[in-house]
This record gives sequence, C-alpha cells and structure tokens, in this order.
Amino acid sequence: MRYTQEPSRNSLTPQIHRLAETLRREEAINQAIAEADPLGADEIFLRLPELNEHKDTEEIKEALQQVVTKAQSLPELNFIHCSSAIRDISMLGASLLRFGIEPADCLPDFSEALMILSANVATQIPRDSFIDYTSRNPGNDRKRTFTSLPQERIFIDSLRQGMSALDCCLGNVMSACIYPFSSREFAAFFRSATDSFQMMIDSIVQVKRGITPEVFTHHIRPFFEPFRVGDKAFSAPSGAEMPILNIDQIIWGADCEDELYVTYFQANIIRLPAIYQEISQTLTGQKSLITLLKDRLAAGIPFSYEEQMSIQELHHLLTRMYSFRMPHYRVAEDNVILRQRERGEGQEVKGSSGFGLVETKYVLDQTMKCRQITSQALSFSK
Repeated sequence: MRYTQEPSRNSLTPQIHRLAETLRREEAINQAIAEADPLGADEIFLRLPELNEHKDTEEIKEALQQVVTKAQSLPELNFIHCSSAIRDISMLGASLLRFGIEPADCLPDFSEALMILSANVATQIPRDSFIDYTSRNPGNDRKRTFTSLPQERIFIDSLRQGMSALDCCLGNVMSACIYPFSSREFAAFFRSATDSFQMMIDSIVQVKRGITPEVFTHHIRPFFEPFRVGDKAFSAPSGAEMPILNIDQIIWGADCEDELYVTYFQANIIRLPAIYQEISQTLTGQKSLITLLKDRLAAGIPFSYEEQMSIQELHHLLTRMYSFRMPHYRVAEDNVILRQRERGEGQEVKGSSGFGLVETKYVLDQTMKCRQITSQALSFSK
C-alpha cells in the first residue's frame, strides 16, 4: 500500500488493484442473491408482515419449518443460493424471536441448516447481516420486510442506495492510495470518492425525515435481536456493518490501537462479505493517511501545490463523512433517549450490534479530529 513514495510499499500495489477489481463485482453478486429464491419463500414473505401484525407464531413457525426443510435438500449449495437461504431463514427466525420464541428451541433443524449454509459461504456468523437486509434484499413486490409499514421500505431502500454508493467510494479511496499525495491521480480518485459519498448523506436524511423514533423503536427495531444458532447467540444485523469501516481504516484506523475502536472494528468487519475482510487484512498495520500527514507536519516540511490539492480532496471527503455521521448520531441518540424514557433512566441501551452511542460518538469524533488535521495541513502550506 503506497501512501507515500517509499519503495517498500510498492509490493502491495498489485494486491490493491486486484481487491478493487473484486469489489467492483460485488454489486452484481448482491443483485444475483436478491433475485434468487431457492427456498420458494416469495409467497411466505408476502404474508409475513400480516403474520407478524397478528402475532401468528404458529404460522410463522410452520413457514420457517418449510424453508428449513427445503434448505436441507437444495440440489446445489452454491454461494448465491446459500446466501439467499441464510437471508430468508434468518428473517423468519427473527420474526419468531420477536414474540419471545427462540427458533433453535422449537425447530431442531434450524441451527444445523444455518451452520451448513454458512459453511458453504465461508462466513463466521451463521445468520443474516445488514447487507442481506439491504443490498441483498429483493426489490418491488418480492421485498422481504417484517412489517407492512411504508417506513420500513424507506429504511431498506435508502440504505440499499447508500451501501451501493459506499462501494464506489471505497473503490476510489483504495485506488487513490496507490499514489502519493503529490500525484494528480490521488486527488482525482478522492474527488470521485467524495461525489459517491453524497448518496450516504441523502440516505440518512431520508431515514431521519421519514422514520420517527417511535416507529423505528416500536415497530422495526424489535425484529433485530440476537438469536441462538446451536449453543451460541449471534447479534442481529446492524448499521455498523458497512464498508465505511474500510474507508475509516484507510484514512485513520489502520494504525489506530484504541481498544474501543479495535473491538468495534473487529466485531463488525467479520460480518461483512469476504472482500471487505480481505481489504481490511491488507490494510491492517499500514500507516493511515492521517498518520502520514501528522508525520509531515511534525517534520515541518511544507506541502507542494500538488500535495495541497490532494489534502484538499481528502478534507472534502471527511466533510461529507461528517455530514453523514452527525445526523446518523442524532437519529441513534433520539432512539436511545426514547428507549431510556420508556425503560426508566439508568437503563443501558445498545443497538442491534451490541454496541451503543459510545462507539457511534467515537467514530464521529475521529472524523472531526481528522478534519482538524487536514485543515492544519492546508493552513501550514499557505
């Protein structure tokens, strides 16, 4: 990974090119998973919102048994079909759990089915992820939802658009980092990354405007709780499982040793598809862009005009990231305040990932600190 012109980093350039190319194929994979229905569950999911609204656990249990049985006799355990099956089994399992019924307790084959399917897609978490609920969720009439509320569809659609934009942003950031700050290519790739990230801002604005804390807390959030697979509980999908983790890592996290960050990062990166984990492994231990800037500032070496242009583009992306993270934090805070008020003051409230406002505030603060450093670098160059 060649953030600077040191020859020792040149060896990672081919690997970064390969990873960027693999990342570009991820959208087609997600689309294929969304289109697949190997368990014949389309009709079940047309009825699921009504079953949930009527708390018809017997029908949900019967539907779950039906898809688990089909999963055990799939003609081929390819990646697309296994991923689609994990999505559908998990959502039905989450619906049972919503009404206090552990799916593993009432369906003996539930855990085994998820473990076999997960082994075939080489995932460490034998249940669905945030990408399954958003990017790999079918569109239109086939959309998998827990409720009939239009707000849940807004939630899925806006975040699906944001996730697609994040992939474009990440690809551009990775490509930029093959070049030194003094390269025009670095600035150009970061400019494209910033343009892509705008969709993330649009998506959180849609969520904030279209979904009240009451609707999310009372009607959507209850379907996102840990359920057991075998003898271990696995957390539900969470907005923490986004490729923004990789973008943070390149900009400031690759060499960050803060225990809070490392724990948060590691817990969520393993829930992302393999390409994001491989990107993470490649970057871990490399100097982050912010560390390189801080080293230059400490050395007192002025930045050239070309370097200033690159730093300016990095600053623009950080500004966009802040514009996403601040309203995202406010949305999370509003929901936490509502839940605390209803549960009673002093009750700790965490998200579906098992993390709370502390981690959300931490990454927001890091984004702000990074912007201060890029501002300092730009001022130092004048």
